[in-house]
Amino acid sequence: MNITIIGGGLAGASAGYHLVKLGNNVTIYDRADKGQATFASAGIICPWVSQRRNKKWYRLVTASAHYYPEFISILEQETGMSTGYKNSGAICLFKENIFDKATKRISDKGIDNPDVGEVRQLTKDELSAMHPSITTEYPALIVEGGGQVRGRKLLAALKEAFIQHGGSWKNESYNENSDVNSLKIYTTGAWGTEQKYKPEIAHQRAEIMHFRLKNQENLQSPVVMALGPTYIVHLEKDEYVIGTTHIDTDSFDTSPTEESYNYLREELYKYFQPEDVEITEMGVGLKPYTRDFLPFIGYVDDNTFVVNGMGSTGLTASPYVGQQVARLISGLPAELDFDDYNYIEPQN
Repeated sequence: MNITIIGGGLAGASAGYHLVKLGNNVTIYDRADKGQATFASAGIICPWVSQRRNKKWYRLVTASAHYYPEFISILEQETGMSTGYKNSGAICLFKENIFDKATKRISDKGIDNPDVGEVRQLTKDELSAMHPSITTEYPALIVEGGGQVRGRKLLAALKEAFIQHGGSWKNESYNENSDVNSLKIYTTGAWGTEQKYKPEIAHQRAEIMHFRLKNQENLQSPVVMALGPTYIVHLEKDEYVIGTTHIDTDSFDTSPTEESYNYLREELYKYFQPEDVEITEMGVGLKPYTRDFLPFIGYVDDNTFVVNGMGSTGLTASPYVGQQVARLISGLPAELDFDDYNYIEPQN
């Protein structure tokens, strides 16, 4: 088939990569808009700790996490490029009054899912050994199946592999009037508002703070899922990020705000001593959502397919979604039940 993909973020790049490997002729158009969600993603692969109760979402992200190790192994072997993928576990912090209940909730997820790995509570000494500079004020557990990936590196590797397999990547806007003979796949993220397809796409500003740990030993610390929506991710050497803010907006401005800087700085000082850290920069991404926070994946007409509304799920789910979309479009059996995600009305 001749296929045109509009949008070169992770979802578009993954779909393109898997489609060319199945023998299709694929061209990806990407405008490289500032604020692409990939570049402000923490990279945490640990969906089992979420308290979201949407079963369709949970089926998607757990299948996606299961696919990751195989996908990364093949991609890195094909390209010789690192994606920053590490299965180093995830530390989860809680308030004392809910710690035992949270431990049981997460442990129960592993009963029927070996991907979760061991879930166990950590002593303060064990926490300090894994993450020497972080506070031991809050009770902690480790989810050994948790991991992380670098969004920028993953996207670069997908682009390289896509081109190696014969795909065409164009860093330019797509002109619909010049292309009438191909199937079009829109993976335009926050800019999906330009296409006017249902369901409607909104977006949130997500800001993350980059910082250095001045006295941190050069060891790979697990990702930290801290209190509330806060996370802390070790990038490399002494470089870390803490995030994130979620601000509904109609704007595509990607300038960092003083309000978010101050909020994230306060969060940072909950977990580290001010004298141990050096704030280096802020990052801003625009994360697309549908009104019920479940990704839309499906045909909107006979010649147009849309993947959007991935939100904070995008980095976890995009490799698997791209593979499943490629199989569907190529007429091959797919594991994903697309009826769950090809919807217009809100889902319960």
